[in-house]
Amino acid sequence: NEVQDQMRRWLRIVEAHYGQSPIIYTTPRFYKENRLSSFNGYEFWLRATAKTPAQVYRGEQWRFWQYSSTGLIPGIQGEVDLNVFSGSRADWNAWVAARAK
Repeated sequence: NEVQDQMRRWLRIVEAHYGQSPIIYTTPRFYKENRLSSFNGYEFWLRATAKTPAQVYRGEQWRFWQYSSTGLIPGIQGEVDLNVFSGSRADWNAWVAARAK
């Protein structure tokens, strides 16, 4: 698969440059069409605004979930993406600390 080959090449370049694995952001269609379930060892940021990740990306583990693209946040003009981290506050702090330089 050409897309998978190009993604793997790009992921290796980014990982070598920054010293950590990138997170793969994807939509349901792109995930399915390009069989991204084969990308073991990478964390996913999954977009699923009409259903949960469990319904759309069956069996896939995720670190972030974009559950809306029409969120309203005081102080921000217009609609914004809304996301959630998979884990507790302690998990978040550990995740951030592991990526700090």
